[in-house]
Amino acid sequence: MANRKRSRPVTKEDVKFVYENYLKMSAAEIAEKLGISKFQVMKIVTELRKRGVDIPKKVGRRENPVDAFVKELEAEGKLKKKK
Repeated sequence: MANRKRSRPVTKEDVKFVYENYLKMSAAEIAEKLGISKFQVMKIVTELRKRGVDIPKKVGRRENPVDAFVKELEAEGKLKKKK
């Protein structure tokens, strides 16, 4: 069986963190940061939406971190163009 850790009850602070970070982080990342399960994160999102809170659905995947870094370098003019 998988090694599962027990989840703790969700707090108001957890709900606020999920609301503020859901579009920036994956559910797994939020769960890891808060010490709750990914299922609990998704449950918070679902419950907020049911109550009329506007949490947009994620479209596609997060940007690849390597691509994001390369874009930063290009914007700063620190990237040499390929020949």
